[in-house]
Amino acid sequence: MRKLMVIFFLLCSVASFAQQNEDGYFIVSKINLVGNKITKPSTIFREMLFHEGDTIRTGGDNAAIADEIIKESRENLLNTTLFNFVDFDWLDVDENHKVLTITMVERWYLWPIPYLAYADRNLKSWYDADKITRLSYGFDLVYRNLWGLKHELDLTIIGGYNQNFGVTYDIPYLTKRQRLGVKLSSGLIRNRELAYITENDRIKYFDGEDDYAHESFYAFLMPYYRFGYRNKLFLQARYDNRLFNDSLAVKNPDFANPEGTRFQYITLSAIFKNDYRDDHNYPLDGHYLELELTKVGVGLFDYSPDLFYGKITADWYTPVVGRFYWASNITTKISDSKMSPYFLSQGFGYGNDYVRAYDLYVVDAQNYTIFKNNLKFEILKPVTKHLPLIKNDRFGKIHLALYANLFFDFGCTWDVIVPENFSTRIANEWIYGTGVGIDFVTYYDKVLRLEYGINGLGETGFFVHLVAPI
Repeated sequence: MRKLMVIFFLLCSVASFAQQNEDGYFIVSKINLVGNKITKPSTIFREMLFHEGDTIRTGGDNAAIADEIIKESRENLLNTTLFNFVDFDWLDVDENHKVLTITMVERWYLWPIPYLAYADRNLKSWYDADKITRLSYGFDLVYRNLWGLKHELDLTIIGGYNQNFGVTYDIPYLTKRQRLGVKLSSGLIRNRELAYITENDRIKYFDGEDDYAHESFYAFLMPYYRFGYRNKLFLQARYDNRLFNDSLAVKNPDFANPEGTRFQYITLSAIFKNDYRDDHNYPLDGHYLELELTKVGVGLFDYSPDLFYGKITADWYTPVVGRFYWASNITTKISDSKMSPYFLSQGFGYGNDYVRAYDLYVVDAQNYTIFKNNLKFEILKPVTKHLPLIKNDRFGKIHLALYANLFFDFGCTWDVIVPENFSTRIANEWIYGTGVGIDFVTYYDKVLRLEYGINGLGETGFFVHLVAPI
């Protein structure tokens, strides 16, 4: 009987301990901010999934949820691009109360970026042309985190041979709930050289010499709404007034509407983004989804274009085992038109929409799909270093990482109309490219990507890029 009583009390003690563990929690008594010399606390707390006075459950199955909440809060702060480093340190006040100290290293926010470019293919060609006037020069002034509220001002002043004058202002939080934002921009662009036709899958340029090949005034208004922490909806209304050199229509009758050289049109776009990447700059875990619907031309002006398309981009990232990581991407664009004016037809091969190892090729496709795949090996795990001669942590404290890549991409275009007397080796076909590469990742969103690949045409090449592969 005595043994039974002992066993009974032991079972009760275990059950009591299990219940206590299941109900484990702590209260966030206080959140201290360190290092935010410019950024306002309201901007920081907007990214947090918990706040002062909140109760965080840690018992049983809640432990993983608590860890995820804390992890996502830190990722949200880093992905604002306001900070180079963010560290969370917890201090136990008593059994059920903790104080959190968030230590941040803010980025440098004011960047006056000088601009100097020659119009020719290379420096030797520019020198041989013996025309110093074929230089473009100026600066791009970017002021991020204006007022400490994450506002961003971008002022561009570039004169000379090709000219670009513009201003953009981004206000992320218009309301007290910090969900509604707006971006405004306007500018004038004047180019003496302009792509006017794609011949044999390569771009050819028109040189206006003493005249401008293209002059454009634009303005857009883009309100956006943030759902929670990881979802955004962008709505954009854009006005374009473009004037093209008369010779462009002679060289390519499909360049624009043959009725004139000036085009005014309105573009309406809706873009939804679902972003669960751990790091926007160089993600290794998570997923990203972007849906876009765009209507170019709404019938308000004569000779305006008439084009509608939808586009989907989906990325997936996951650790595999040890130092290995996998990433995949699918991008698909579908249009209601097989052919549009050439100046609006840039699709496959532009921006990030290309098959690697086909970097030098383009297809004027309104309909295409691309699949990208990447296997990464972490050569150098992310480490933090201090540059000995620079005392300011905004520049002297850096992080470094190095990855080896094996990639395989494939894609296709369809309904591409190839002009008479022209040939193509990649339009309306499935194409593929494969190769290896090295990615060097450091602070201020800098990625140096070196790749060597071979495409389906049997051509090899060495390519340099400054963004993540996927």
